[in-house]
Amino acid sequence: MTVSAPFLLVVDATRRREDHAFTDVLDSLSRRVVTAASAVGWVTGRMLIGDIREAEVLTGFEQADAVVIMGGEDVDPSLYGGGEDYPEAGAHLPLADRRTIALIRAALERETPLLGICRGLQLLNVALGGSLVQHLDSADAHRGGGAGSDKFIAHPVVPVRGTRLAGLLGGAPLSTQSYHHQAVERLGAGLRVSAAAPDGVIEGVEHVSAPLLGVQWHPEAPRAGAEQLERLLRGLRIRADASGRGETAKRPEDSENHSGRLRSVPPTGVEPATYGTGNRRSIH
Repeated sequence: MTVSAPFLLVVDATRRREDHAFTDVLDSLSRRVVTAASAVGWVTGRMLIGDIREAEVLTGFEQADAVVIMGGEDVDPSLYGGGEDYPEAGAHLPLADRRTIALIRAALERETPLLGICRGLQLLNVALGGSLVQHLDSADAHRGGGAGSDKFIAHPVVPVRGTRLAGLLGGAPLSTQSYHHQAVERLGAGLRVSAAAPDGVIEGVEHVSAPLLGVQWHPEAPRAGAEQLERLLRGLRIRADASGRGETAKRPEDSENHSGRLRSVPPTGVEPATYGTGNRRSIH
């Protein structure tokens, strides 16, 4: 099947968690990205990178014109030289993290546009040799204390003038929705700070030459301003089009959701297709 819309790959870590409520929150955030991406002209599919075969990860990335790396658990500290005994240490997903880091490095090499959200920003930084603050002294200023959408807290973020992020979102302070207790410490190679919170926590990074950027907050959160996510996704589209990735390309045929297949988003109101759902055939 030949389609004119570019293909956006939305990467989640897993659905195989004991904490089903956390999985439900993450699923809802990914659906919001899929919906917003469809509205700005992307054909979109989701990959559960820790739940599928290595070959399926490669196939999915090869089809992508751009990639979004979603949020989730703390990054495996062994990947940036950190210890496992730190305040509020949570579950780690070593396989998903290693695969995502390999995907990010491939995106850098091939100049595939990429957006990292929250944990996605942290993985971008670690993939390029950076490190993380394992627990912020000001953590409670960067997360809510409730469940569901109440996990997020509003706080200001200031884009750095002259960065691509400021070009997309403007240079004025932004009201953002946030939920994190870790942050960038040492910047990865080729990255620069593109936004910060009033307490100095790094809230945005971008590569100085490649089309890779990350935001520490959640532009896809329910109470976030819809324009933030839309502008970020349009920015990915512009970079994909500029590189020729967004032009008409050969895509897999639409099909039932077989593991290891990509397919285009179904009509409005139908659940988006998922790439590589492991033992689950659809997202519920």
